[in-house]
Amino acid sequence: MKNSYLNIITFLLTTLLYYTLLKPSIPYQSYKDNTLYKNYVSNTYMYLAIYIFLVIFVQFIVNSYIISISCGGNIGENMGAAGVYTFLPWTLIFGVLVLVLKIYPGFKSAFSDVVGYYYVSNSATELLTELFINKDIDDKINSETNSSEKKQALKNAADMIIKICGNTSILINQIVPSNFEQYWNILRPLMKEQYQNDNPETIVKQNELFDLVVTRDNIGEAMWYIYTGLLLTSIVQLKLTTRGCVSNTKTMEANYQKFLEQEQKAKDKKELSSTDYTIST
Repeated sequence: MKNSYLNIITFLLTTLLYYTLLKPSIPYQSYKDNTLYKNYVSNTYMYLAIYIFLVIFVQFIVNSYIISISCGGNIGENMGAAGVYTFLPWTLIFGVLVLVLKIYPGFKSAFSDVVGYYYVSNSATELLTELFINKDIDDKINSETNSSEKKQALKNAADMIIKICGNTSILINQIVPSNFEQYWNILRPLMKEQYQNDNPETIVKQNELFDLVVTRDNIGEAMWYIYTGLLLTSIVQLKLTTRGCVSNTKTMEANYQKFLEQEQKAKDKKELSSTDYTIST
């Protein structure tokens, strides 16, 4: 059980390192620039590959250490066995999971819509409340009699707000990085007048909302990684436990010598405790 804790702690620390230091981030304005976006995507895949390598390599070293303290021998002698029980399951299961989430990012919603939403909901509510108009939507729609196009845009946006129960924080679950621009344009007619143009103040709010969307998406992704990582550490530790110890001649001899030393110490201690003392007067 203690060995499993070591695997889990090292995996969680590696994942934390990836999301806090390694994974690239980009503001929304740069996200719309094709050149900057291509560089961002390239860096994202590169650091993701580094993360996968670090996860598997760290688990490989930890498993080598676990085998060495359980069966004897140094870490180098146990790397072969550790490699079999580390590289195969982590590559096939964890690697495939990473690939699936990149091809089908919608799977992230299983966690991002719950854990991710809980994490960003308060900030999202404050930001969206600041962005949206602060008077009744029907009054706004009725006042736009001169522009049928804008009136229809307001109705469409109002209908969408109604469908999500009127809770602005729930809206964050509908937005992902890939559809952010589409939702921003849909909601623009409902925003306060100062946020309906691409001025510096609007850009700041836009980037803030985009950051919340990316954070929610990252949490959904990270939860999948953690869930799968915990499952894999349990499976690998079970395999290592049921495998038993397969030692070479040198390790067996060292273990035998250690056993003889322990036996001798126990014998000496027993003889010392059984010594009779006589007191003469």
